[in-house]
Amino acid sequence: MTEIKLFGASTLAGQYFKNNYRKYFNSFKLSSFSRSNKTDIYFDLTSSIYPKELILENKTLIISMAPIWLFVPFFKKFYKEANFKKIKGLIIVSSTSVTTKKYSWNNFDKKLYSDLSYSEKELLNLQEKHNIKITIIRPSLIYGNIGYEEDKNLSFLIRLIKATPFIPIPNETGIRQPIHYSQLVKCVIALSKSYLNNQINKKDELNILNIGGDEELTFEKLLSRLEENFKSKLKFRRCLLVKIPNRIFFFLFSPLIIFSPRYYAAILRISINMGGFQPSYKIHGDNKVKFPLKTK
Repeated sequence: MTEIKLFGASTLAGQYFKNNYRKYFNSFKLSSFSRSNKTDIYFDLTSSIYPKELILENKTLIISMAPIWLFVPFFKKFYKEANFKKIKGLIIVSSTSVTTKKYSWNNFDKKLYSDLSYSEKELLNLQEKHNIKITIIRPSLIYGNIGYEEDKNLSFLIRLIKATPFIPIPNETGIRQPIHYSQLVKCVIALSKSYLNNQINKKDELNILNIGGDEELTFEKLLSRLEENFKSKLKFRRCLLVKIPNRIFFFLFSPLIIFSPRYYAAILRISINMGGFQPSYKIHGDNKVKFPLKTK
Protein backbone atom coordinates (compact mmCIF):
# COMPACT_ATOMS: atom_id res chain seq x y z
CA MET A 1 0.00 0.00 0.00
CA THR A 2 1.10 3.55 -0.74
CA GLU A 3 0.18 6.39 1.59
CA ILE A 4 -0.13 10.17 1.33
CA LYS A 5 0.69 12.27 4.37
CA LEU A 6 -0.69 15.80 4.15
CA PHE A 7 0.53 18.69 6.31
CA GLY A 8 -1.31 22.01 6.51
CA ALA A 9 -4.64 20.20 6.21
CA SER A 10 -6.61 23.08 7.73
CA THR A 11 -5.64 25.55 5.00
CA LEU A 12 -8.15 26.21 2.21
CA ALA A 13 -5.97 24.21 -0.18
CA GLY A 14 -5.55 21.42 2.37
CA GLN A 15 -9.29 21.14 2.91
CA TYR A 16 -9.95 21.08 -0.82
CA PHE A 17 -7.34 18.33 -1.29
CA LYS A 18 -8.96 16.20 1.44
CA ASN A 19 -12.43 16.67 -0.04
CA ASN A 20 -11.37 15.68 -3.55
CA TYR A 21 -8.44 13.31 -3.33
CA ARG A 22 -10.59 10.14 -3.50
CA LYS A 23 -11.60 11.08 -7.03
CA TYR A 24 -7.97 10.58 -8.04
CA PHE A 25 -6.38 8.35 -5.38
CA ASN A 26 -9.08 5.93 -4.28
CA SER A 27 -6.57 3.16 -3.56
CA PHE A 28 -4.23 5.30 -1.45
CA LYS A 29 -4.53 6.00 2.25
CA LEU A 30 -4.50 9.67 3.29
CA SER A 31 -3.34 10.87 6.70
CA SER A 32 -3.92 14.59 7.22
CA PHE A 33 -2.23 16.59 9.98
CA SER A 34 -3.27 19.90 11.51
CA ARG A 35 -2.95 21.78 14.79
CA SER A 36 -6.33 23.53 14.47
CA ASN A 37 -8.84 21.29 12.64
CA LYS A 38 -10.42 18.66 14.89
CA THR A 39 -11.20 16.36 11.96
CA ASP A 40 -7.47 15.90 11.28
CA ILE A 41 -4.71 14.24 13.26
CA TYR A 42 -3.43 16.81 15.72
CA PHE A 43 0.19 17.76 15.16
CA ASP A 44 2.16 20.94 15.73
CA LEU A 45 5.15 21.13 13.37
CA THR A 46 7.22 22.73 16.13
CA SER A 47 6.63 19.77 18.46
CA SER A 48 9.16 16.97 18.97
CA ILE A 49 6.40 14.53 19.93
CA TYR A 50 5.11 12.73 16.83
CA PRO A 51 1.72 10.98 16.55
CA LYS A 52 1.83 7.29 15.68
CA GLU A 53 0.29 8.08 12.28
CA LEU A 54 3.61 9.66 11.26
CA ILE A 55 5.40 6.31 11.36
CA LEU A 56 6.37 5.34 7.80
CA GLU A 57 5.29 1.74 7.38
CA ASN A 58 4.54 1.92 3.65
CA LYS A 59 5.76 3.84 0.63
CA THR A 60 4.73 7.42 1.36
CA LEU A 61 4.28 10.64 -0.61
CA ILE A 62 4.57 13.72 1.62
CA ILE A 63 2.62 16.86 0.70
CA SER A 64 2.92 20.09 2.67
CA MET A 65 0.63 23.08 2.36
CA ALA A 66 1.80 24.40 5.73
CA PRO A 67 4.17 27.39 5.93
CA ILE A 68 7.43 26.12 4.43
CA TRP A 69 9.52 27.77 7.17
CA LEU A 70 7.71 25.58 9.73
CA PHE A 71 7.69 22.39 7.67
CA VAL A 72 11.38 22.31 6.74
CA PRO A 73 12.81 22.36 10.32
CA PHE A 74 10.32 19.65 11.25
CA PHE A 75 11.22 17.49 8.25
CA LYS A 76 14.96 17.79 8.87
CA LYS A 77 14.47 16.31 12.36
CA PHE A 78 11.84 13.80 11.25
CA TYR A 79 14.02 12.55 8.39
CA LYS A 80 16.76 11.49 10.80
CA GLU A 81 14.32 9.30 12.71
CA ALA A 82 12.09 8.03 9.89
CA ASN A 83 12.63 5.17 7.47
CA PHE A 84 13.58 7.50 4.63
CA LYS A 85 13.63 4.66 2.09
CA LYS A 86 9.84 4.64 2.39
CA ILE A 87 9.57 8.24 1.11
CA LYS A 88 8.57 8.36 -2.57
CA GLY A 89 8.96 12.13 -2.69
CA LEU A 90 7.90 15.51 -1.37
CA ILE A 91 5.62 18.13 -2.85
CA ILE A 92 6.07 21.37 -0.92
CA VAL A 93 4.06 24.57 -1.37
CA SER A 94 6.18 27.72 -1.06
CA SER A 95 5.39 31.15 -2.57
CA THR A 96 6.37 33.37 -5.50
CA SER A 97 7.21 35.98 -2.85
CA VAL A 98 10.67 34.42 -2.86
CA THR A 99 11.13 36.10 -6.25
CA THR A 100 8.77 39.10 -6.13
CA LYS A 101 10.00 40.32 -2.72
CA LYS A 102 13.68 39.58 -3.15
CA TYR A 103 14.63 43.27 -3.16
CA SER A 104 12.05 44.52 -0.64
CA TRP A 105 13.16 47.24 1.76
CA ASN A 106 10.66 46.88 4.64
CA ASN A 107 11.43 44.45 7.44
CA PHE A 108 8.27 42.33 7.09
CA ASP A 109 8.87 41.49 3.42
CA LYS A 110 12.61 41.07 3.96
CA LYS A 111 11.95 38.48 6.67
CA LEU A 112 9.39 36.69 4.49
CA TYR A 113 11.88 36.48 1.63
CA SER A 114 14.60 35.30 4.01
CA ASP A 115 12.37 32.57 5.51
CA LEU A 116 11.26 31.33 2.11
CA SER A 117 14.67 31.35 0.44
CA TYR A 118 16.42 29.71 3.42
CA SER A 119 13.78 26.95 3.59
CA GLU A 120 14.05 26.22 -0.11
CA LYS A 121 17.84 26.06 0.09
CA GLU A 122 17.58 23.60 2.98
CA LEU A 123 15.34 21.39 0.85
CA LEU A 124 17.89 21.56 -1.95
CA ASN A 125 20.60 20.50 0.48
CA LEU A 126 18.49 17.54 1.61
CA GLN A 127 17.86 16.52 -1.98
CA GLU A 128 21.54 16.63 -2.86
CA LYS A 129 22.67 14.87 0.31
CA HIS A 130 20.05 12.13 0.54
CA ASN A 131 18.78 11.89 -3.05
CA ILE A 132 15.17 12.71 -2.12
CA LYS A 133 12.77 13.56 -4.91
CA ILE A 134 11.29 17.00 -4.27
CA THR A 135 9.02 19.42 -6.11
CA ILE A 136 8.56 22.96 -4.80
CA ILE A 137 5.43 24.76 -5.97
CA ARG A 138 5.45 28.53 -5.73
CA PRO A 139 1.90 29.83 -6.24
CA SER A 140 1.26 33.52 -6.89
CA LEU A 141 -1.65 35.49 -5.39
CA ILE A 142 -3.87 32.78 -3.81
CA TYR A 143 -7.55 33.53 -3.31
CA GLY A 144 -10.73 31.64 -2.69
CA ASN A 145 -13.65 30.42 -0.59
CA ILE A 146 -17.30 31.48 -0.56
CA GLY A 147 -17.40 35.22 -1.08
CA TYR A 148 -13.59 35.24 -1.12
CA GLU A 149 -13.73 36.42 2.48
CA GLU A 150 -11.35 33.92 4.02
CA ASP A 151 -8.29 34.31 1.85
CA LYS A 152 -5.68 36.74 3.11
CA ASN A 153 -4.85 38.27 -0.25
CA LEU A 154 -8.03 39.69 -1.76
CA SER A 155 -10.33 39.96 1.27
CA PHE A 156 -9.12 43.50 2.08
CA LEU A 157 -9.92 44.66 -1.46
CA ILE A 158 -13.35 43.07 -1.28
CA ARG A 159 -14.13 44.83 1.99
CA LEU A 160 -13.14 48.12 0.35
CA ILE A 161 -15.42 47.45 -2.61
CA LYS A 162 -18.33 46.68 -0.31
CA ALA A 163 -17.73 49.59 2.07
CA THR A 164 -16.76 52.54 -0.14
CA PRO A 165 -18.37 54.23 -3.17
CA PHE A 166 -14.99 54.72 -4.88
CA ILE A 167 -11.40 53.49 -4.75
CA PRO A 168 -8.48 55.64 -5.95
CA ILE A 169 -5.94 53.79 -8.10
CA PRO A 170 -2.89 54.94 -10.07
CA ASN A 171 -3.25 55.52 -13.81
CA GLU A 172 -0.82 52.73 -14.59
CA THR A 173 -1.08 49.49 -12.64
CA GLY A 174 1.00 46.34 -12.78
CA ILE A 175 0.16 42.78 -13.78
CA ARG A 176 -1.26 40.18 -11.40
CA GLN A 177 -1.92 36.46 -11.90
CA PRO A 178 -4.25 35.38 -9.07
CA ILE A 179 -4.67 31.64 -8.58
CA HIS A 180 -7.66 30.01 -6.88
CA TYR A 181 -6.77 27.47 -4.21
CA SER A 182 -8.60 24.77 -6.18
CA GLN A 183 -6.32 25.44 -9.17
CA LEU A 184 -3.30 25.07 -6.89
CA VAL A 185 -4.63 21.75 -5.55
CA LYS A 186 -5.24 20.44 -9.08
CA CYS A 187 -1.56 21.11 -9.81
CA VAL A 188 -0.58 19.26 -6.62
CA ILE A 189 -2.80 16.35 -7.61
CA ALA A 190 -1.27 16.17 -11.11
CA LEU A 191 2.23 16.10 -9.63
CA SER A 192 1.15 13.55 -7.02
CA LYS A 193 0.01 11.20 -9.78
CA SER A 194 3.43 11.44 -11.38
CA TYR A 195 5.14 10.56 -8.10
CA LEU A 196 2.77 7.73 -7.23
CA ASN A 197 3.04 6.26 -10.73
CA ASN A 198 6.85 6.57 -10.67
CA GLN A 199 6.84 9.05 -13.54
CA ILE A 200 9.19 11.52 -11.84
CA ASN A 201 12.70 10.98 -13.17
CA LYS A 202 16.09 12.48 -12.34
CA LYS A 203 15.70 15.63 -14.40
CA ASP A 204 12.41 16.42 -12.63
CA GLU A 205 13.84 16.24 -9.12
CA LEU A 206 13.65 19.51 -7.22
CA ASN A 207 11.47 20.99 -9.89
CA ILE A 208 10.69 24.54 -8.78
CA LEU A 209 7.40 25.58 -10.36
CA ASN A 210 6.29 29.22 -10.29
CA ILE A 211 2.58 29.00 -11.03
CA GLY A 212 -0.27 31.45 -11.31
CA GLY A 213 -3.86 31.54 -12.47
CA ASP A 214 -4.88 31.16 -16.09
CA GLU A 215 -5.17 34.91 -16.74
CA GLU A 216 -2.80 37.84 -16.41
CA LEU A 217 -4.70 40.95 -15.31
CA THR A 218 -3.71 44.49 -14.55
CA PHE A 219 -4.40 45.48 -10.95
CA GLU A 220 -7.13 47.76 -12.31
CA LYS A 221 -8.75 44.89 -14.22
CA LEU A 222 -8.52 42.67 -11.13
CA LEU A 223 -10.45 45.26 -9.10
CA SER A 224 -12.99 45.68 -11.92
CA ARG A 225 -13.63 41.93 -12.04
CA LEU A 226 -14.13 41.81 -8.27
CA GLU A 227 -16.47 44.81 -8.38
CA GLU A 228 -18.43 43.23 -11.23
CA ASN A 229 -18.71 40.00 -9.24
CA PHE A 230 -20.13 41.80 -6.19
CA LYS A 231 -22.23 44.53 -7.81
CA SER A 232 -25.44 42.60 -7.25
CA LYS A 233 -24.69 42.70 -3.50
CA LEU A 234 -24.00 46.43 -3.53
CA LYS A 235 -27.71 47.09 -4.10
CA PHE A 236 -28.15 50.73 -5.20
CA ARG A 237 -24.59 51.70 -6.04
CA ARG A 238 -21.39 50.65 -7.69
CA CYS A 239 -17.87 51.09 -6.48
CA LEU A 240 -16.06 53.40 -8.89
CA LEU A 241 -12.36 53.18 -9.64
CA VAL A 242 -10.95 56.70 -9.71
CA LYS A 243 -7.69 56.97 -11.65
CA ILE A 244 -5.01 59.33 -10.38
CA PRO A 245 -1.62 60.11 -11.98
CA ASN A 246 0.93 57.73 -10.50
CA ARG A 247 3.14 60.39 -8.93
CA ILE A 248 0.22 62.09 -7.21
CA PHE A 249 -1.23 58.75 -6.07
CA PHE A 250 1.99 57.63 -4.40
CA PHE A 251 2.54 61.09 -2.90
CA LEU A 252 -0.92 61.02 -1.30
CA PHE A 253 -0.14 57.70 0.37
CA SER A 254 3.44 58.59 1.33
CA PRO A 255 2.60 59.29 5.05
CA LEU A 256 2.11 55.52 5.35
CA ILE A 257 5.88 55.09 5.18
CA ILE A 258 6.06 56.57 8.69
CA PHE A 259 3.21 54.63 10.26
CA SER A 260 3.35 51.36 8.31
CA PRO A 261 6.26 50.73 5.91
CA ARG A 262 4.78 47.31 5.14
CA TYR A 263 1.50 48.75 3.82
CA TYR A 264 3.28 51.52 1.94
CA ALA A 265 5.36 48.85 0.21
CA ALA A 266 2.09 47.11 -0.73
CA ILE A 267 0.81 50.39 -2.20
CA LEU A 268 3.99 50.76 -4.27
CA ARG A 269 3.57 47.23 -5.61
CA ILE A 270 0.28 48.20 -7.26
CA SER A 271 2.27 49.54 -10.21
CA ILE A 272 4.71 46.59 -10.37
CA ASN A 273 4.28 43.66 -12.74
CA MET A 274 3.94 40.43 -10.74
CA GLY A 275 2.89 37.98 -13.42
CA GLY A 276 4.55 35.84 -16.07
CA PHE A 277 4.17 32.60 -14.10
CA GLN A 278 3.22 29.25 -15.61
CA PRO A 279 -0.59 29.07 -15.91
CA SER A 280 -2.07 26.36 -13.72
CA TYR A 281 -3.99 24.70 -16.58
CA LYS A 282 -0.70 23.79 -18.27
CA ILE A 283 0.17 21.64 -15.25
CA HIS A 284 -3.17 20.08 -14.29
CA GLY A 285 -4.47 19.77 -17.86
CA ASP A 286 -8.03 21.03 -17.31
CA ASN A 287 -9.63 23.90 -19.21
CA LYS A 288 -8.54 27.50 -18.64
CA VAL A 289 -10.77 29.45 -16.25
CA LYS A 290 -11.46 33.15 -15.85
CA PHE A 291 -10.85 35.15 -12.70
CA PRO A 292 -12.57 35.14 -10.27
CA LEU A 293 -13.34 31.45 -9.91
CA LYS A 294 -15.82 30.16 -7.35
CA THR A 295 -16.09 26.62 -6.01
CA LYS A 296 -19.43 25.10 -5.11
